[in-house]
Amino acid sequence: MNLTRCAWTTIVALAIITTNAFGQDAPAISGPMVGHTTDSSAIVWMYAPKDSKLELILEEESGSNQETTAIFAAVSDPAGDLAGVPYKVTLQKLKPLTNYDYQVKVDGKSDAAHCGSFQTAPPAGEGSKFRMAVTSCMKFGQPQKSWELLLGEKPNLHVTLGDTHYSDTTNPTTQWKHHLRYRAVPEFSKVLRSTSNYAMWDDHDYGPNNSDGTATGKENSLVGWNQIWGNPGSGTAATPGAFFKFSWGEVDVFMLDGRYHRSPDDAPDDDKKRMLGDAQFAWLIDGLKNSKAKFKVIASGSTLADSKNDGWRIYTFARHRLFDAIGENKISGVLYMSGDIHRSRVWTHPESDRVGYPLVEVISSGVANSKTLSYATVDFDTTADDPTVQVRIVHGDGETHADKTWKLSELTPEK
Repeated sequence: MNLTRCAWTTIVALAIITTNAFGQDAPAISGPMVGHTTDSSAIVWMYAPKDSKLELILEEESGSNQETTAIFAAVSDPAGDLAGVPYKVTLQKLKPLTNYDYQVKVDGKSDAAHCGSFQTAPPAGEGSKFRMAVTSCMKFGQPQKSWELLLGEKPNLHVTLGDTHYSDTTNPTTQWKHHLRYRAVPEFSKVLRSTSNYAMWDDHDYGPNNSDGTATGKENSLVGWNQIWGNPGSGTAATPGAFFKFSWGEVDVFMLDGRYHRSPDDAPDDDKKRMLGDAQFAWLIDGLKNSKAKFKVIASGSTLADSKNDGWRIYTFARHRLFDAIGENKISGVLYMSGDIHRSRVWTHPESDRVGYPLVEVISSGVANSKTLSYATVDFDTTADDPTVQVRIVHGDGETHADKTWKLSELTPEK
């Protein structure tokens, strides 16, 4: 079997459709999708009918002809009324910085739509060069050409920051229906199966528009979110939420949940108003202080200043507490990434004096729900004596509309 040829077969659509108990069309099979990847492991996700047998055939892209077979395990019944269940498998004993091709067989049957590829992460703590693609605001029925452009950039990993669908509810069945319908979009599906994916929700895939910690049914949203993505985990033993951390070479990424513990937007803008909740905030600052990585990425759906109604701009105490904690602890190499506002840009915050160096924000929003159909690429090079990060904003016309580079020395506070 030629997995390399299979992995890049272009598909028109997922062909198997069924009607679930909710009374709406939804794919009977969805995926595969590559999730959390390290220098020696990778999670692959799939959705299929209950009691299906799913096996994954893996081989190195170099053509070693040595295949490995792994069997998926059902995660649990979805937090909703659906005909199928999610399955996951964690591939172990992989080689760092190695390209792999794979094919998933469902009940012994192969399909070109169930092939994919990925590259493992660099060795932990070692210098490397890699590209991160950043997106948000996927929209079913909108132009999807930017996914093909993004895949052409050959990113090593893809980080998506919310509004991965627009169900605008905490109803688990409705959320699942939207997830599965969106993932049937061929261009989006190809990205999910052809690079490592990490996801954080924002309001429209967590609950209603501009929803916060008071949302009824948020516990169901969290259960479903954890089932349908291949993130490394979520929350802590004491604090629920979708937040988590992962590392890629000498870069640590802190994915923040700006919804589950959030105070309402219209709450008084005083020292009681929270964006993250105290426990998640403490988790973040502790992680930043203990990080040995050259760069530390803080990622969340909410922008720092661009949204006047639903972002950090109207959470002054929470915003200043974050900036001051970075500055007071002299934490170097911090960048902030966000989405939400249906336009993209890269800039430095005017309150950067609280941090002690330019606080760069990468806003990537509207990959399929904006006039620009834009996304961001972030290239890290930690092999240099003075490591660099390069940010590009690319629109759906293929043109680069911003291209900026910072050295680590520029993102380091004075001693």
